Amino acid sequence: MARDDAGALLPESGALTSFLARMVRTANAFIMGRMEDLGMKGLVTSHGDILAALFACEPRTMQDLAEQIGRDPSTVTALVKKLASAGYVTTHKSEQDRRVTEVALTEQGRALEEGFQRISRELMHVQMKGINADDLETTCRVLRQIEDNLINENDQEK
Repeated sequence: MARDDAGALLPESGALTSFLARMVRTANAFIMGRMEDLGMKGLVTSHGDILAALFACEPRTMQDLAEQIGRDPSTVTALVKKLASAGYVTTHKSEQDRRVTEVALTEQGRALEEGFQRISRELMHVQMKGINADDLETTCRVLRQIEDNLINENDQEK
C-alpha cells in the first residue's frame, strides 16, 4: 500500500469504502450496546433515523419519512411496522387523503428521546477523542466530496 508525504497509508481501490463500512458497523455496535444498557427493547440502529425525524416533528407521512432519511418507502414501511409492534409509534390514515399513512410517536416512543440524545452525545464524544476542529472540518469536507462524486456518477448512469 502506498504512503502519503506524512507517511500515512493511502487506500487501495475499494479500501476506503471498506474502511467506512467497518466504521459504521463499529459505531452501530456502540449504539446497540448503549441501547441495551438503557433497556431499549425491540430496536435496531436503523430505527434511529425514523425516531429522530419524529422527535423533531410529528406526525409525519411515510413518504416524508422516506425522503427525510433517504430510504426506500418499502424499507420505511417495514421499520415503522416493527416500531408500531414494539409500541413506539402508531400509524393512521390521513384525514385529508386516505391513501396517505401518518406516523406518530406513542408516549413510550417519546420516552426514548432522552436516551437517544444521551447515546448521540456519548457517540460524538468517543468519535472526537484526539481529533481537532481543523481535522474534523477537513474530514467532513472530503467525505462530502466523495459522496457528491458517487451521487453524480450514479445520476449519470441513469
